[in-house]
Amino acid sequence: MFYFKLASRNIRKSISNFLPFALSSVVMFMMNLMVATILLSPSLKNLKGSSSLSLLLCLGLVVLSLFAAIFMVYSYRFLLKRRTKEFGLYNILGLKKRQIIRISVLELFIMFAATIVAGTLLGIVFAKFLYLILVRLLGENYFELQWSPLAVIIVAAAFALIYLLLMAIGSFSIRRKSSLDLLKNANKGEKEPKSRAILAWLGILCLMTGYYLAVTVTSPLDALTKFFIAVLFVIVGTLLFYMSFTIWLLKRQKKNKNYYYQPKHFITVSSMLYRMKQNAVGLANITVLVTMTFVTLATTVGLYSSINGFLDDYFVQNTIINVNSTEQRSNALVDKVAEKNGVPLKHKIVYEMSNSLIGSMKDGTFENKQTLSTLTMVNFMTADTYEQLTGKKVHLHGNEAIAYPAVGRFNDDSATFGNHTFEIKDTIYGISNFPSISMTASNWLILIVNSKAQIQPILDDAGKAAGGQNKLGFDTTISADIPAKDVKKLQTALSYYRANGDRPIQSTQNSETDIDQDDRGEAKTLAGMPPTLQSYDDLHERFLSFAGGFLFIGLVLGFTFILGTALIIYYKQISEGEQDKRSFEILQEVGLSGAEVRQTIRSQVLLVFFLPITVAIIHFGFAFIMIQKLINLFGPTRLGLLLLTSTGTITVVAVIYYLIYKQTSRAYYRIVER
Repeated sequence: MFYFKLASRNIRKSISNFLPFALSSVVMFMMNLMVATILLSPSLKNLKGSSSLSLLLCLGLVVLSLFAAIFMVYSYRFLLKRRTKEFGLYNILGLKKRQIIRISVLELFIMFAATIVAGTLLGIVFAKFLYLILVRLLGENYFELQWSPLAVIIVAAAFALIYLLLMAIGSFSIRRKSSLDLLKNANKGEKEPKSRAILAWLGILCLMTGYYLAVTVTSPLDALTKFFIAVLFVIVGTLLFYMSFTIWLLKRQKKNKNYYYQPKHFITVSSMLYRMKQNAVGLANITVLVTMTFVTLATTVGLYSSINGFLDDYFVQNTIINVNSTEQRSNALVDKVAEKNGVPLKHKIVYEMSNSLIGSMKDGTFENKQTLSTLTMVNFMTADTYEQLTGKKVHLHGNEAIAYPAVGRFNDDSATFGNHTFEIKDTIYGISNFPSISMTASNWLILIVNSKAQIQPILDDAGKAAGGQNKLGFDTTISADIPAKDVKKLQTALSYYRANGDRPIQSTQNSETDIDQDDRGEAKTLAGMPPTLQSYDDLHERFLSFAGGFLFIGLVLGFTFILGTALIIYYKQISEGEQDKRSFEILQEVGLSGAEVRQTIRSQVLLVFFLPITVAIIHFGFAFIMIQKLINLFGPTRLGLLLLTSTGTITVVAVIYYLIYKQTSRAYYRIVER
């Protein structure tokens, strides 16, 4: 009981030391609990796309839990450093280290209990608010969030493991230091680091490698495989940049006598050089967190804002029907099924296009090799189909073809597929009444040729090269405006027609489809592959469900990263203010004026706190191309819109960062100037 009373008294008397750690612990618990509550709530099943949303929330909860563990270790180490002098006094006054460890463990136990109580109460309140945001993003109208006690149990268990880790860290730190070390550790500064030119240039090399990987991606799949490699290089390069390159640069400035022997430069360079090793880790952490905030928010906001544009490009009319069959028979059968079920097909557009050849194109020669950096898809369209879509007549003779590079570029004079070569007569850059398609390849080439007879041998050869399992041919696409209430009806009718077309049909008066038995021979056309029907409203609903959930997780993670950045900045301000206080007192005693001290403090604070966001913006600038490619995994994006959302995201985060700087810098000034 004595140790428990002593631990609780320590928390009350040193509340200024414990408060930042307590706030970070409660907020991290609350963020995890809110996401877990929504994930485990029965209300989630009432939302459309709940399966994909559950997966996103689960991934978000894992990231939040890992971030909470890392950040709380960072916060607790800061708390330990501020309390080592107190532990040293306990040791000198007669307490053994195991008794001091018991006190620190009990302090953490009290903090854990307070975190569970406060975090649960706040989590219950704010989870409903967060759920309303999610429902709004999804375009739903189900606003009732049912509570799940299991969420509290899971999050509490995760935080129990985190606090056990903190207890182990605290015990190890106290046990390995002597009483004198404990007394001096709180005021212990960093030695002036050595200049390591090799590490400095290695950091620059890592950054350049990461930047090169980011700007040279050629396809969404290529971006997906290179993303984590590029991130790893940039993180390592950022840490080495601050730890080695900045030290190397500061020492070069120190050697420049004309620059160094000025009051504002002398103090700033000397102060930063003396503690740069400690600053480097903190500045690297801030830079990485701000960059993660930029990337997370820009990607999720960009994807969410691109939904309508993608669907507008994809849907020529509000419904698309794809049939694995020739145009004439598919068109006639779809018309017949629609007519018999009273489904009107307005503004109908019909066209044929070959199945895709997937490989790579090098110097106009198509190869079956599939590499992510040169992945190419090729489709063929006849001149008659092109004329039917655009109303423009083209005259092709022999093996002449017109190239339409829908994605990427094609500048060659010919296109060769095995023993078949087409001479490129012209290159066009658009086909009217033709939908854009979400492409994961780096290149998508459509060749307009004279007839299907020229193409079938190429398709047959490609089918044989693939093992002969799938015979390649031509598919029919029908675009039409269909009333929303009839879309599902037509889909059901087409599926029923395909399933029952080759056997006697027992028609009933209440049957949803009205099909004559005379049509069963024609229905064999649909027997190979079922016709797929996509409607604008249905796809918009599914995309909104996924992108809304993605944006929701992005906002939660972005807020968490910003919070982590704010607390790290606060810790840096407090620790550096305490270390700089005595230095500036000495400078004033030897003749430095108050105005010069304030100017020096201001220049140092500006450099330390605006360098990370500047570097983060540079990181994001190089990552922009990769982000665009990653968003293209879900649908084509408009560059202008993505630039606008990215600029807006950077502006908002920069403003928040500036407000954090203004608030936390006041604590630094109060410590240094008092």
